[in-house]
Amino acid sequence: MNTPIKHCNATVMHTKSWNGMRSRQAPISGRGAGNDVSVKAAQAKRKAPLAIKEAAYEKQNKKMRSEYTSETGKKLGKRLTSGKNKRRVSFACRFAGMKGAMKDAKGEPTKKAMALKKWGFGSVESARNFCQKNKSKK
Repeated sequence: MNTPIKHCNATVMHTKSWNGMRSRQAPISGRGAGNDVSVKAAQAKRKAPLAIKEAAYEKQNKKMRSEYTSETGKKLGKRLTSGKNKRRVSFACRFAGMKGAMKDAKGEPTKKAMALKKWGFGSVESARNFCQKNKSKK
């Protein structure tokens, strides 16, 4: 059977629009180069919406703090990375009881893990131990 395209014996129509679609989808499925616009769009879709890195975490934190200040007129205290301050003990106790993983499906740290790290705790267990040692007994 003769086809308009000499490279194959396919019985499928080899139209311009069909070939265009194949070239746009090629990099997504791992076949060829495709066009740049569809590649960037496909890569953007694949990224997790909460993929959070250090800079993104800091940007989000800054935004939340400024929103709180504009709503209430009060300022939040800065992070306490060492010592036995009452606020740091409270943070440790609060986060020691939080459920959730320290890494997401991609193996990147979650927001919980980032917060613990910023406050000077390497894990939930270290926060729990700090809390147990330093919380005030009532």
